[in-house]
Amino acid sequence: MWMFKQDSLITALEIGTSKVVAIVAELNESEDLNIIGFGQAPSQGVIKGQIVDPKLAYEAIRQAVKAAELKSDLELHQVYLGVTGQHITSSNYTGSHAIASLDRCITDEDIDDVMSNARRFNLAQGQHMIHVIRQQFMVDGQRMINSPVGLSGSDLGVVLHAVQGYKDDLHAPVQLLRRMKLEAENIAFNGLASALAVLSPAQKAEGALVIDLGGGTTDYAICSRGVVCHSGVLAVGGDHVTQDLATGLACPFKRAEDLKIKFGSAIVSEAARGQVREITNESGIMDRRVNVENLHRIMSERLKEIFAIIAAEMDRCDVADMAQLVVLCGGGAYIPEICTLAGKVLELPVQIGAAVNLHGPSTIIERPEYATALGLLKFGAFDMVRQREASSKTIPLKQRLKNLLRIDH
Repeated sequence: MWMFKQDSLITALEIGTSKVVAIVAELNESEDLNIIGFGQAPSQGVIKGQIVDPKLAYEAIRQAVKAAELKSDLELHQVYLGVTGQHITSSNYTGSHAIASLDRCITDEDIDDVMSNARRFNLAQGQHMIHVIRQQFMVDGQRMINSPVGLSGSDLGVVLHAVQGYKDDLHAPVQLLRRMKLEAENIAFNGLASALAVLSPAQKAEGALVIDLGGGTTDYAICSRGVVCHSGVLAVGGDHVTQDLATGLACPFKRAEDLKIKFGSAIVSEAARGQVREITNESGIMDRRVNVENLHRIMSERLKEIFAIIAAEMDRCDVADMAQLVVLCGGGAYIPEICTLAGKVLELPVQIGAAVNLHGPSTIIERPEYATALGLLKFGAFDMVRQREASSKTIPLKQRLKNLLRIDH
């Protein structure tokens, strides 16, 4: 192995409820990301996206990272870490600044002042700011997305979208990585990472809702006019669908998961009505019959609830009209008819997400369950490009901010 060069290689690490994924990519001089290493391991010690058993989680992370090192022939030391969990919340904040110059011409200093004013929000005790995302400026009440520098006005305003989480929950995986001689170069909310992976520039501009259906959580983010305008986490995922099946069908969790994968559907189809499947045990002996219609109904009700909660949250935050499309990713995107159900509940066209503007094996890039890790690579690339520009001073930072959902961190 050889020590990787920090200025060209990026490692993404997602510690999920169902799996741990590590992906290594190289950022070339043209700012293209090329995947050169991949590792995956079944997750242990993680519930609803949060580490509850450090010893088990350590082993799962070690296995995934080791596999990525072997594939890439690198020795990894830093990662971009994805985070999720019920402790993560988001809010919108506004700030204003009076233009004091005689000609009322807005300068870069005025932008710094209004951003500083908007950032003066009070976090709850124990909370930590993960992202601050600029949504829009306002000049004398008129909205604008691009920088108003050079325009004239009396009052400058800004709207920020902030994502925050509790320090202890965010610190737990970072500490675990340090025991493995790994440093978290930066952290990013999984929902934003998934949006970075699967949305094209046109979709970000027109408006899209990205829903990542994971095993323990459902993360989501809404992008409109090129920026993130809302995001959130539900502490409900595919494992809850499986638990519903285990309860409703009176069978063990492992058997319920197998039935979900083999016979599951997000809607109750006509073909399933009255259908019964004979199920064999590990010895190949038929030991029970399962009503497929009942199985589909149980799954449909839980999945419908997840989409309904997101729809209600969008209405509550007055962002429902900002999405023109729904993009599904995560392992739950494989459930048959999931797009049909999501479309009915959210009343929008729905598609399965695949990563855009990444180079590597199609078995990784085109798989919706890897959206978060792939988005973390893009997040890391932004960090790396920013560092390059800071040293070369060739391109203003504010120009680059527009290319990554305007994330400040």
